[in-house]
Amino acid sequence: MKNRQDEWTGSIAVGSRFFIENMKALLSFRAKGSAVIEGNEGYQLREESAHYKALFGVKKDDIGPENTYLWNVKSE
Repeated sequence: MKNRQDEWTGSIAVGSRFFIENMKALLSFRAKGSAVIEGNEGYQLREESAHYKALFGVKKDDIGPENTYLWNVKSE
């Protein structure tokens, strides 16, 4: 079984520095926050890793009565 190569699976683009700089320019604002780094196979355009908690407010709480719907069921 082949091992995962992070530079290929975790990058937006991999190649020469000229290619990576060109890709970053073409992606313009969509590449904001991405970084050009040197790797084993050349250069990589990578996004900064975002923390899951930063995207969604962390709230650990039990589902309370505000999420309860009482059915109007009559037993016979």
